[in-house]
Amino acid sequence: MTRRLFALACAAALAAMILAPGTAAAAAWPDNAVKVVLDVERLSGGNRFATAVAIAAESYPGWNGVDHVIVSSGEDRAMADPMAAAGLCWAYDAPLLLVTRSGVPAPTRAALAGIVKNNPRVTVTVVGGPTAVSSTCVRELRAIVGSGNVVEQPWTTGNRHTTAASIARRMEVVASADASLTLSSAVLVANGTDAAGYVDALALSAVSARIGAPIVFVERTSVPAPTAATIGRLKPDEVIVAGGTAVVSAAVYKALGADARWHGANRYATAVAIAKNARAKHWLEAERVGVAAAVPDALTGATYAGKNGGALLYTERGRLSELPARYLDSAEASVTAATVFGGTSVVSEETAAQLGGKPAAPVIVDPPTGGYVAKYSKVTVRVGVNTSALQLYSGESLLVDTACGSYATVSLDRMTMPADGISLKAVASNPEPKTATTSRTFKRLSYPASTSIVIDKSDFRLYWVRADELVKTYPIAIGRASMETPVALWKILAKYKTDPAGVYGPRKMRLFRKSGDSWVYTAYGIHGTNEPWVIGTKASHGCIRLYNADILELYPQVPLGTVVQTRQ
Repeated sequence: MTRRLFALACAAALAAMILAPGTAAAAAWPDNAVKVVLDVERLSGGNRFATAVAIAAESYPGWNGVDHVIVSSGEDRAMADPMAAAGLCWAYDAPLLLVTRSGVPAPTRAALAGIVKNNPRVTVTVVGGPTAVSSTCVRELRAIVGSGNVVEQPWTTGNRHTTAASIARRMEVVASADASLTLSSAVLVANGTDAAGYVDALALSAVSARIGAPIVFVERTSVPAPTAATIGRLKPDEVIVAGGTAVVSAAVYKALGADARWHGANRYATAVAIAKNARAKHWLEAERVGVAAAVPDALTGATYAGKNGGALLYTERGRLSELPARYLDSAEASVTAATVFGGTSVVSEETAAQLGGKPAAPVIVDPPTGGYVAKYSKVTVRVGVNTSALQLYSGESLLVDTACGSYATVSLDRMTMPADGISLKAVASNPEPKTATTSRTFKRLSYPASTSIVIDKSDFRLYWVRADELVKTYPIAIGRASMETPVALWKILAKYKTDPAGVYGPRKMRLFRKSGDSWVYTAYGIHGTNEPWVIGTKASHGCIRLYNADILELYPQVPLGTVVQTRQ
């Protein structure tokens, strides 16, 4: 949501609209505020393996009553296996622990030893073939729990589609032998070969772990034979697909005979859609949800959330994302608690605090990052969850004091920036009262013309100034020690499309050097690179290199005749 509160041609016009200090902001939550106030706990460890142990230990205090453990790879290349394994956690009422291909990490080893110590017999079922869990790792598991207590079959051959199908078969077998279990009449489907599909599958894992619905995998444009065979054998009442057509095509949806597609525009929206739909079916009814920002933590977090009847939601690391926040606000009467999965490097303390009712720290979008401003600048502030008002200061002077909705954007257009720079402070608040503050200080950039480029060799940055506003800064590489980029004044008087795979990347802008009253052709230029790893270093023959994506963004904006200044 964007509100353009002021459109000011100059600082004088702004001054006429400044509110007096102490002007009251909104005294109550406005209708467009997003309010999330939950009881928050965190389950985490020093890494993904320790986090998995912490999550499992919370589900099974003291490891009492654990007679079965599901073990799968926690490495990025084998993520699909533990996603599908949620159904086995349901079937065996078992925790999920993670290993590497080559061995058993220390946290997992200690947990297994504790489980064995506290229970008369423990069976470990390994999910994933030898490319995911090697024979060396299996030998280590046998040494911990007993040679006859590790089950590998039927997952020693095949691929992720075969593994998921075999898990569904095992769920059938276990449920048919246990009168307390009823296999769900639904089958859950996700893309198991695409990174975007992984996060959808993880949100489904919570459902699978709760109701015993098998998860099977497809590719975007095809239904693998093991998946088709599983659906044909089970003849489910419902086939539910997670994700939009970008991850599971319309043709695949039709071939599956699917009944519903639970999806949104991105991972946050799809997880919310899964939570809403599963709750509407009374599959997930708990007052507590799980919240994750990284796939490795969500692997075991989804199983934990589902076992306890809760959905799994995704968020950004440092900020409670808008879509899950809006869902939690709308579900205020039925969702009262959240478990955060992973340490503060994955889900920050700020994000956890926002789940507990603190306003999100405002984000100063403009001026852009880089610590500099030009003669003029927009000032744009974006607020987040639990916010009903924003105060914006320049130094000690109050510029804005206004009621605003959560996730709104407040903008001041083209303010004059003081010659000695500016300090901005944005304060988000709500009626609780709670506040969150962000401060940034900017220096005035020196530049040669109202539209120009400054190459600052000391910080390996390119500053793009247009109409006396700093548009953006870019990281660069400059001339190596023996071929230093000269300090000089230049003009861009030629521009070229170049070979994207070549040394210049996809675009080049030729630098003509000032010589008296003339501009002289040189071999120097501003261009892309086929060596992106050198950005931020002295690596070129004197030219200015940018990432190819950056030169493609900058190139069409820069008119011929633009002045360029290189300086130490």
